[in-house]
Amino acid sequence: MLPNMGGGMPPFAGPPTPEMQDKLRKIRYCVIGIFAAAVGRFATGDLPMNELMCGIVGVFLLSQDPNMAPCYTCLASSPLGQCAGPGGGGLSCVMAFTFMAFINSFFLSIKLFMGGPFVLMSFAFQFAGGVQGWRLNSLVSAAAASGDGSFGGQSGQGLLPQQPMAQMNLGAAPGGRSGAPAPPSFSAFQGTGQRLGG
Repeated sequence: MLPNMGGGMPPFAGPPTPEMQDKLRKIRYCVIGIFAAAVGRFATGDLPMNELMCGIVGVFLLSQDPNMAPCYTCLASSPLGQCAGPGGGGLSCVMAFTFMAFINSFFLSIKLFMGGPFVLMSFAFQFAGGVQGWRLNSLVSAAAASGDGSFGGQSGQGLLPQQPMAQMNLGAAPGGRSGAPAPPSFSAFQGTGQRLGG
């Protein structure tokens, strides 16, 4: 499963806004460029594993894009489809794509002047994809903070505050008393224990 770097943010369930669609369109061009650079690097003798991984995450990010649908369908029906998690990709992959694109562009910048034209091409597309992914992530985060109802079926409400299990009083009858007996309390380091050899 791809690392969830959304900071505990619920997945985006609604349709992307026009601003988000603009960023996704630019990311689509970057993903296509990353794959083209990967083919070029492979043809020149390099092993472009980082480009392929970033491109695959980009395809999962663009799962709702009609131009990337055949590629996404192929990846989703392969064993790599399990990497997208239960949501199957979409905007929940934006932070993973951004992180991978920036890390890859950092390492490509080290060998930028001696790696050839496809390293430069890969660097340019991954850096541009990382910038667009960062901007898209800020739009998604702003939409989550506004509570517009698109996140996880919240219908305009923010996330409920987390309550400790003791305060939730699960299984309690309406009168406030539970029908089940209370479990025995646990005390650490109580009892006789067992000794070896004696």
